[in-house]
Amino acid sequence: MTVLQTLCGAGLLALALVQPAAGLGIQSDPERILRHADPALDRLQTLEADFDQRVYNPVLERTTTGHGTLTYRAPRLFRIAYSDPAGDLVVNDGERVWIYLPSSQPGQVIRQPSDQSEVRNPLTYLRDLRDDYVAVSGGPQAIAGRTTDRLVLTPRGDQAPFMLLEVWVDRETGFPRQVRTRTEEGVATTYTFVRVEPNARISAGAFEFEPPENVEIFDS
Repeated sequence: MTVLQTLCGAGLLALALVQPAAGLGIQSDPERILRHADPALDRLQTLEADFDQRVYNPVLERTTTGHGTLTYRAPRLFRIAYSDPAGDLVVNDGERVWIYLPSSQPGQVIRQPSDQSEVRNPLTYLRDLRDDYVAVSGGPQAIAGRTTDRLVLTPRGDQAPFMLLEVWVDRETGFPRQVRTRTEEGVATTYTFVRVEPNARISAGAFEFEPPENVEIFDS
């Protein structure tokens, strides 16, 4: 499975040790968790986060991992820059989504209208996709050393992009610390945010993309 298929079909994602958090009071009301998460994202102007990614493909019986940095500016701009595989990059500049994956598709860039692209920002899944899902509480867990409340979201109908969406919401900050998606084919993609810096200073050009020389651009 290519990285592009992972991005468009399952989203981007991260490897983490997930263990139940002992002695934590269970937040059993999903609406309470959502009321904590929504204002946190609404107040957020910028964010920079390092992530680990894990993609499990049951058809190929293979798990791949990756690492990178997510940069976000409210409400929609984002940049996902991989350090592993090095050089892979996805940028939403507000008008277009640019997908440059030299590790799997050398010599080409895919360009999509941002309002039509299936490539989404995992940080904002909970906001952007929630209307398509029913949320229940999955109980507390410790993720990357943080106390989180897990939400399990299942589709309301057959138009939802994923068969399952899970989000672990930081109990203190309200930000997602981990996101997992599962497709109809069973491909599970997990992002774990291991360093989160809200309202980070971000350069003016962070969300610009200039295609490299001798690279063919494909519009989709």
